[in-house]
Amino acid sequence: MQFPKLTPLQSRFAASLLASAILIIIYFSLSRPPFAYAAELDERIPPDHNHPILLETEESFDDLHDGSLDQMHLEPMSDSHILARQSTPTDINALANNDPQPMNIKAGETQNWVFKKEALAGPFSPQTPGLPSVVERENTEFRQELRKRQDSDIPGGSRTLWISLNTCLQPSANSSSNIVPPQLEVYVSQSQDLQRPGPSQSMDNQKKFELDDGFAQIQLDASDSIYVGVTAPNTSDFSGIWNYEVAGSIDAPYHEFDANSPNLYFVDSDSHAALLVTNDTTQAQPNETVYQKWMDMQPPFSMFAHNQDNPAILGVQKSYCGLKQYAQLSASRETGDASMTNRGIGSKPKEQFYIQRLNTSATYIGFLAMNGNSTDAGNGVVGGGGKVWKAMNFTTKSVAYAVPSNPSKKIDELSAIYDKYASDMYQFFNFSLQQIPCNTTATAQYSLARTCDDCAAAYKQWLCAVTIPRCEDYSNPSEWLMPRNTGQKFINGSSIDVDQSLLTSVAFNSSRNSIIDADIQPGPYKEVLPCKDLCYDLVQSCPATLGFGCPLEGKGMNVSYGNRDPTGLITCSYLGAAYFLNGGSKIIDAAGTSVFWVSGVLTLWLLML
Repeated sequence: MQFPKLTPLQSRFAASLLASAILIIIYFSLSRPPFAYAAELDERIPPDHNHPILLETEESFDDLHDGSLDQMHLEPMSDSHILARQSTPTDINALANNDPQPMNIKAGETQNWVFKKEALAGPFSPQTPGLPSVVERENTEFRQELRKRQDSDIPGGSRTLWISLNTCLQPSANSSSNIVPPQLEVYVSQSQDLQRPGPSQSMDNQKKFELDDGFAQIQLDASDSIYVGVTAPNTSDFSGIWNYEVAGSIDAPYHEFDANSPNLYFVDSDSHAALLVTNDTTQAQPNETVYQKWMDMQPPFSMFAHNQDNPAILGVQKSYCGLKQYAQLSASRETGDASMTNRGIGSKPKEQFYIQRLNTSATYIGFLAMNGNSTDAGNGVVGGGGKVWKAMNFTTKSVAYAVPSNPSKKIDELSAIYDKYASDMYQFFNFSLQQIPCNTTATAQYSLARTCDDCAAAYKQWLCAVTIPRCEDYSNPSEWLMPRNTGQKFINGSSIDVDQSLLTSVAFNSSRNSIIDADIQPGPYKEVLPCKDLCYDLVQSCPATLGFGCPLEGKGMNVSYGNRDPTGLITCSYLGAAYFLNGGSKIIDAAGTSVFWVSGVLTLWLLML
């Protein structure tokens, strides 16, 4: 039989078809793939599309009911099945790196969050400019060390994760007996089997944390997704909701609280205002770059103040957003009540705050705070949730002045009197100092230990202390206070009833400076004498040809200058003598700003010399 002649195209097709048939035959001869066979179901059983039908099991359904299910042999699941089982439910909110999430929560409610493994293994947030001093360098080294340990793709390794929360809003009390709302609770699970941690779950696979005064920070060593549950206590004693902010970060804590030091100190007050300062921000010298950066930058810190008799702040004292919501008063660069200064002993950079609208003879709680990392805040910023320092306290005075003043003088007028007198005195001194060969050889200088700059700085300190005397109310019985101007009447027209010596002695019946009695006429007051070391430092720092000298002990020193108290009480005045109330009226070197108070209003008089 003769086969038909095939065209070239038909020949190639026939060869391919034959080869495919041979391959199929070889495949079926080497393997036995299972085939599924259709079985006719009883029409009386309704179709169930929600559950799988078990096939090819040796046990009958009756056997399964007798408890043999526990002894059934189960084949291990494939990776795809495991991933499907461990995938995050869609009702759990996801957290991204340094991405804060605000949320309202009702009493008794639990809300769940997850910081996924992909975010844990993701990139770090870009660095943003922060504080220019040691704080930034320490953070940089810390982050670099973390990167060395954490630069991994996570499989087989881990990273440090910080979960932090701030309470921003609290419910209100239904009665006066319960004034502090209970704190939110946080449950954390590192188990993929517990993706909704909370109070109803077993504690075997989760840990419980409670916010402390509106703040929580949890540090974890994580290699997989982290699950978080936030629970509001189930209480009927309060009405309303909580609002909180939660964030996760692989860089550094997004929210911070410093429990070591308040870093905020009380300088002075009158009846309605107060001056507070931070500690020195750096110990660098004026010619160093970090020193100039501090002095040139916008004030990085802010502060909150709250009357301790008002309970509204209780429960959020460690939360930045909570203080922002509940604190009665604040001062910052935005309000114009904060500024950088280097006044005071040591002349180091620091920030000062001017708090107004205070109550007379009232004690306030003060908090130093920082919005974000001082230069940036919010989403994507490392430390963008802000920082709060340990609380301190201060008390306002019952008097309306801290230097001699008179209600009949307006603020600008009184400022001009003190300012002109101090400026004139310094100008006279400057003319004299210009006659001294300051920039000369070492053998021609007046001192190898002190310079003309040291002399000028010592004179400024001394001049400010004696030109604008720090004073207290005349009724203050403290023994270190010196009665002044006893020969004049009080502002209300009454006179003091004292022995004749206070009326006839020049040290008592007049003020230190004649302009106070002639131009201001404050009436009797008591002066906190300048510290005698200010006078000694002036004499030691300046050339002898300028003629500076201090009075002798028993011959004028005791009525002109005071002694520093070894226990820390402010028994003499120097620029920047700050009250450290947390330590029991201690003092530190603080802002060197001259201040005076008129009718309850504080004016900052910055010496621009």
